[in-house]
Amino acid sequence: MADLMELARRAVEVAVAEGAEFADAWASDGRGLQVSVEKNSLKSTNDRSGGGVSVCAIICGATGMSHDGRLGADAAVEAALRAVSAARLAAPDPDFVRLPGPEPFDEVAGLYDPDIASMGIPQIVEFLMAEVEGARSVDARILVKGGGSAGFGRSAMVNSCGIEIEHDSTWVGCSVFPTFKDGDDVGSYFDFDHARRMSEFAPGGIGRSAAEMAMSFRGARPAPTAELTVVLGPLASISLFSAVAGAAGADGIQRGRSFLAGKLGERIASEHVTIVDDGLVPGGLASGAVDGAGSVRRRVTVVEKGVFRQELHGLYTVEKAHRQGREAVCTGHGLRLGGVSPTNVRPALGSRTAAEILSEVDEGIYVNHGGVAPDMITGEISASVDFGFKIEKGRLAYPLRNTMLGINVFDLLGAMDAVSSDFREEPGTVMPTTRVRGVKVASARAQAQGG
Repeated sequence: MADLMELARRAVEVAVAEGAEFADAWASDGRGLQVSVEKNSLKSTNDRSGGGVSVCAIICGATGMSHDGRLGADAAVEAALRAVSAARLAAPDPDFVRLPGPEPFDEVAGLYDPDIASMGIPQIVEFLMAEVEGARSVDARILVKGGGSAGFGRSAMVNSCGIEIEHDSTWVGCSVFPTFKDGDDVGSYFDFDHARRMSEFAPGGIGRSAAEMAMSFRGARPAPTAELTVVLGPLASISLFSAVAGAAGADGIQRGRSFLAGKLGERIASEHVTIVDDGLVPGGLASGAVDGAGSVRRRVTVVEKGVFRQELHGLYTVEKAHRQGREAVCTGHGLRLGGVSPTNVRPALGSRTAAEILSEVDEGIYVNHGGVAPDMITGEISASVDFGFKIEKGRLAYPLRNTMLGINVFDLLGAMDAVSSDFREEPGTVMPTTRVRGVKVASARAQAQGG
């Protein structure tokens, strides 16, 4: 296997020698396995290996990028030369100041598992087809679409400011989408399980449970038009919390393209809402010691008891803030070319279980997952409830279709009056159940007619 660190070093050396003021290079190699099923049968398999060298060269704030899909000294040199040539033709970015330099950091544990790295297609077929059979055990008429994947990657990153980093990673995942159709009546559902380590990969049963849920969506009908209490299940809640963490990215805020622009230090939610972004969780799907630019990651409390406390920054946005006369600290959330992205989102938990929170709702709707992420600029939420139930007297009464939610994200966060103590967890991410009072609910037909 190629010496990835040496290839990255060579690429940076050539770029600097050719006139780049700053340069970085990533050299990577890996293998990815994918299996898909459709209508209960194996559809395709893919076992693919590959890597390459990617070089970024910066001259007077102008950036040039080049990638070569080969691994070797010639590829590293050629990618560096092309990156420098591209930088000479590019427009300067007045907000670029520098690349990060080296800082001490601790490696994040649990990101690589040799058992996953040695997996083959037959193992993926085995666990995926087990979930298909689990779904069909609920009703032989159920049709399952789904996929399984696994892989590993090795990479080395070097920049002209002295950073040299190597890391290995693995991943494994399984997803199922069972559908039941009886005449015009259709029920479907989606579920998944992902991990970086086999010890945390537990798909066993998601096929059956997703099929049972799909069956429960038969006979769906619209919810009444009203202001109702909405209970967001784990996957619906995390879509909301992840959107808030994403809106806290300094890049969008600085461009005026985030609903959190100008809100730092202000109350944006009820006291029940605390959101932490933590890219250092052992085994987390979005974990890593450094961000895409090489800055060290830090655990950040984005929202604390309803108050927007801290933006997510990379070095690029920090330097831009300083040029604007604003204080900022690099939190290690930068992307390679200056953007910002959250990592593992972990809302603080409450004191009551999801069942207790649901039992207190006299009339409302329950949203299983999806559909509540706001527009990232305006904060408006206009969402279709694709997987939900009407709540009556603390129980799930009937499944919903043609139902819409409409509310502004700040009104929704401000009306959140409960976060559950129990939760679903995908490695690194905590997914509780939440409850919101006074959300406008309407049938899609009523919405279309302006009613």
